[in-house]
Amino acid sequence: MEKITASRHFEINDRVKSFINGELSQIEKEYNKLTSARVVLDQQKSWYSAEVILHGKNIEYTAQAREKDVFAAISSAIKKIDRQLRKHLDKVQDHKKKSVSEIEIASGELETE
Repeated sequence: MEKITASRHFEINDRVKSFINGELSQIEKEYNKLTSARVVLDQQKSWYSAEVILHGKNIEYTAQAREKDVFAAISSAIKKIDRQLRKHLDKVQDHKKKSVSEIEIASGELETE
């Protein structure tokens, strides 16, 4: 997965970059169909805002958070995007009905003599 980090109105140090990469690597482990992640950080007065944009196969999600601490803003935005991805995966699960014979075999009711 391609990870892009950008900032407005301030410079990102290595500690923030490693924090972002660590948080995104956890999401990457769970969702293997993601192709790119973009994190945009912005500072206005004493507030930090973080925007996370994820792209993948039939997936495009965005989450934003605004906090007084840059790490809290990043963490909050990543939690929001994780929640969106979980909802998406729950919706696209295979919910096909099982046949009666499969249910009987699974429950052990159908026995051969």
